[in-house]
Amino acid sequence: MTPKEKADELFTHYHNLIQSIGGELGQEILVSILAKQSALYAVKQILDNDLNSEVYYYWEEVEHEIESI
Repeated sequence: MTPKEKADELFTHYHNLIQSIGGELGQEILVSILAKQSALYAVKQILDNDLNSEVYYYWEEVEHEIESI
């Protein structure tokens, strides 16, 4: 999976989760912001682990892709 695909997967996961908990169509911007921040938090937790350089680089790219959503 490319970093962009992984970023989209994480964002979509959190977006759907937040939306199902109580988001409404009128709150789409808020739901998107929360989903993006949740996905970034998840990636930062992964980056805080002891990773080899190739894996670290992959998750860094995922982080950059999420930031561009």
